[in-house]
Amino acid sequence: MPDVLTAVRSASVAEVAWRDADGTIHVRGVVPLVGGSGPVLAFPYADAPVARSIGGADEVLLTLTEPRSTGTGFEPMLLRCTPTVTEDREGLRFSSELLDQELRGYPPSRLLADSPLLRREHWWWLPRVLVDLSVTAAHPFRARSTVTDHLLVVGDGPLTAAVAGVSDLIGSADPEVSVDADPPGGGPAVLFGQDLSFPDLERWRQWSWPGTWDGTRFAADSAPARVGLPPPLGVLARWRRHRRLEKACRAALG
Repeated sequence: MPDVLTAVRSASVAEVAWRDADGTIHVRGVVPLVGGSGPVLAFPYADAPVARSIGGADEVLLTLTEPRSTGTGFEPMLLRCTPTVTEDREGLRFSSELLDQELRGYPPSRLLADSPLLRREHWWWLPRVLVDLSVTAAHPFRARSTVTDHLLVVGDGPLTAAVAGVSDLIGSADPEVSVDADPPGGGPAVLFGQDLSFPDLERWRQWSWPGTWDGTRFAADSAPARVGLPPPLGVLARWRRHRRLEKACRAALG
């Protein structure tokens, strides 16, 4: 098996794919961390429903495909994992085991928790819903080389995935998709893309097309409202985003 923990620790961001209780496939960009026994996803309480949905899946895929801002031990790979979700409402485990990793790998957290004073002021950022991932299989995978490379996740049963090129990213309601090697079998599918502003990661946009993959062609059911990296934020936009995040975390914590 590849050196999974080193690869996860060296990654900047990753993608997690899962099927919810209704059978719908979801894909989301995440910041992967490493706990005592394996990869961990640490969701702030604003994203608690997402964390609980992932934790309720029988199996999830964690893919390391983003080559930018990675450490020397980075290796693109696909991990099959069994998830376990726990509520860290006081932020004790997150603060003691995972916070330093997040501060190193996700610069926006430094504005909220890079000192004892900031942690007291932004106490609502430390409670997390933690998803521990027990890795059952690890496979070499292809890294994305441009923002037009997407992750294609397919499956009626166990999920499969491949990096897929999209020929017309902007404004495509039914994108033309190409998979270079080992295309997944047919079934319900999600074509997922994301882009970030490296190295600060201040801007992070994710988008996806739900649809069907027949083994050679992707047919989209609907199109995302926006694709591509958003423009830089002004001071007022940053403040509003901060307030929305704080309000959502506080409301979820009750």
